[in-house]
Amino acid sequence: MKLPAIVLALALAACGQTGEKQDVPAAPAGPDPATLNIEIGRYGAMLSQVSDQTVERPGSAEPEVTETRDLARRLREAVWSYNIQRSQLCAKGLFTEVACGSAYEPVWIAEPNTVAPTLEEIQSRADALGAEVQTLWGAVCDDAKSRVPEEERMSVCPME
Repeated sequence: MKLPAIVLALALAACGQTGEKQDVPAAPAGPDPATLNIEIGRYGAMLSQVSDQTVERPGSAEPEVTETRDLARRLREAVWSYNIQRSQLCAKGLFTEVACGSAYEPVWIAEPNTVAPTLEEIQSRADALGAEVQTLWGAVCDDAKSRVPEEERMSVCPME
């Protein structure tokens, strides 16, 4: 009787079925990066659709930008856009010296829409943002100009 038991034990061992608990690799703990990437991409697509569906919506009009609240809102939007551009460039490994730092977050970026700063405050804020944007713009445009023939350089990044 011992011989059949030994043969059975050897057969089970050869098949990896020893009856002992096998170490099964556990699924990684925490969220899956690939799933998160899809989820984040989906949010970007949704926001793009929001923009597409509302750009020509009846009843919507671009406000006359003479009110200081509207100027302050547009300035905040420019800061957000600037930070997004820098983030995207940094992620691509481009212009890292000017793109890969801390986000530009002036204290007024979090002001509610109800705040109406003075025109002097808005001018000061615009000047500060302008210095930031011009640094990034200069680096990108200088690079772009260096990659085209001399006769085409005037058409790269034209500004009034």
